[in-house]
Amino acid sequence: MLFDMENPEGFDPYHVLTNLVIPRPIAWVSSVSSEGIPNLAPFSFYNAVCDEPPVVIISVSKREDGRRKDTARNILETKEFVINFVSEEFLELVKKSSEDYPPHISEFETLGIQKARSYRVKVPRVAKAKAWLECVLIKHEELFNYDLIFGRVVFAGAESLNYEVLKPLGRLSGRFCKIIEIAQG
Repeated sequence: MLFDMENPEGFDPYHVLTNLVIPRPIAWVSSVSSEGIPNLAPFSFYNAVCDEPPVVIISVSKREDGRRKDTARNILETKEFVINFVSEEFLELVKKSSEDYPPHISEFETLGIQKARSYRVKVPRVAKAKAWLECVLIKHEELFNYDLIFGRVVFAGAESLNYEVLKPLGRLSGRFCKIIEIAQG
């Protein structure tokens, strides 16, 4: 199969990319609006960038009309966010939190997700998340119809660093996947 990504005919570049960049981690991002309304949304265009200092990136697509999504707008306004680790037990809540809620509606409250205070940022975290990264905005870039958010990790918490305990979910070919085995190497 060959795909001319600059001249896509008969295929969707998104479909090709999400089938070849696998598995992708999920950032379940909590943020707060300048009005104080907590927001929670998942993003699978996310990864670590460097470790000295620790930096992560989230790519947030804009709406079809070009407006920013709540997560990107909140981070740009408050300069803080939390990446909550997505483990297997959160699958249904992650799906529901990906729906398009109006800015004045908190996914935490609507979906009954308990919040907890973060240690270094004002943004709440998911109380029952097995791990989380507290971040401050260090850089923002607009690339095509995306907001690229670079966050410096200023604090992290984890129940464990063992994937068998964390039971991570990822994205694989447009679907969710469980990591059940790690190859020896």
